[in-house]
Amino acid sequence: GTEVLVDASDPLDPSDDLIDSDDDGLSDSSEIHIYGTDPYDPDSDDDGLDDGTEVLVEGTDPLDPDSDDDGLEDGEEVDEHGTDPLDDDSDDDGLSDGEEVDDYGTDPLDADSDDDGLLDGDEVDVYDTDPLDEDSDDGGIEDGEEVDRESDPNDPCDDFNDCDSAVPEDDTGGIKGRFAGGWGGSCECGSGAMPAGAVAWFLLALGGLVLARRREG
Repeated sequence: GTEVLVDASDPLDPSDDLIDSDDDGLSDSSEIHIYGTDPYDPDSDDDGLDDGTEVLVEGTDPLDPDSDDDGLEDGEEVDEHGTDPLDDDSDDDGLSDGEEVDDYGTDPLDADSDDDGLLDGDEVDVYDTDPLDEDSDDGGIEDGEEVDRESDPNDPCDDFNDCDSAVPEDDTGGIKGRFAGGWGGSCECGSGAMPAGAVAWFLLALGGLVLARRREG
């Protein structure tokens, strides 16, 4: 009954059970009775993969263009990005493949696109850092190292020193710090005023210099 009324094939001819009208690798009979796909359309869901490839090779849903609901069509994942069409986060970094490709420009196959020691998902969702810049605040220390040492990866001032810390001496005994062209470069913290500790060090060094010159004279 099915062959006559539905398939329009000959119930006495087993060879016509294997007819593949759309050349997608699936017989018309299996498309109709098993997969529910269109036997006259090689790509029933228009995702870029033919029905046979979805069923027999990738294991994806031939009736769903985005089998893992990650925002990328199955064909796009397989043919363009090399991502897993059955895993919404192919590199397990906390961002879906679609987010990486369409929103952030990160690599959906590299959990740490900028190699700074932080997962792309953590950079976006936890630390608010740039997953494509290993040093988001351009302070000289990579984001991952800043997180490990509990400094702020979005604040360049704390990469090498603290605004409230005393200013250390350099190798010659002179003062080294933000006001002496040392750490921090162009970093400016607070109002730009010299910290109290730094003032004390500066005055101490200045007094020593004056005393030394008096002795020389």
